[in-house]
Amino acid sequence: MNSQHVDQEASRVPKEFLDGYVDFAEFIASDGQLSIFRQFSSLAARNLLYLEAEFQLLQFEIQAMDDADQVLLNNAGKERRTKTEEAIRAWECFKQQMETNSRQAKKLEMTMNLRRLMKEYGMPIPTKLFRSLCTFL
Repeated sequence: MNSQHVDQEASRVPKEFLDGYVDFAEFIASDGQLSIFRQFSSLAARNLLYLEAEFQLLQFEIQAMDDADQVLLNNAGKERRTKTEEAIRAWECFKQQMETNSRQAKKLEMTMNLRRLMKEYGMPIPTKLFRSLCTFL
């Protein structure tokens, strides 16, 4: 049975690849010693710095909205205070209010922006935070 395997290997016709990137990629992949690529370390570092700057700006904007909500809770009438509290505590209320309330729409936009940045940055939810959220819920 082993001789049949050898015969099959010997009878194989080398595959032809398209000239250009396809052929060159196959050549590089054929030997681990040939796989040398630039890391673009300077550009990667610059990109991380930009991402961190975006995070910081978004953090300030979210904190400013939270501070404004606190002022609103302290000074608003009962109906507006109740709606703000509902939006702060329940995702469904938050999403529902964002259709008619520009402040809530802005908060949702910032939340989606935060998610995008975290994904782009490759930032998982810290395990300790996740455990405490599960315990809280």
